[in-house]
Amino acid sequence: MEDFKKWQDSGKFMPRKEFESKFTTIKLKGACDDVLIYDGGYHIQVLWDGTFYDCNTNMSKDLDEVELNLYQNKIAKKLYN
Repeated sequence: MEDFKKWQDSGKFMPRKEFESKFTTIKLKGACDDVLIYDGGYHIQVLWDGTFYDCNTNMSKDLDEVELNLYQNKIAKKLYN
């Protein structure tokens, strides 16, 4: 899990407006206030109600849970397959 921790620590908050100006092709949910950006171009949306959102099957008020699911289901599969 050392690779996960390193990737997790790469996360940086970015306000929605800044994110949209830099990543014009990525659509955010209407309820998104901020975005966490990670190494490799991955992102997690921070919704107004405190929910962290990656996709409809990966959202929670627990950021660690959403980060781990994103890492295991998308990043680790690319790295180790």
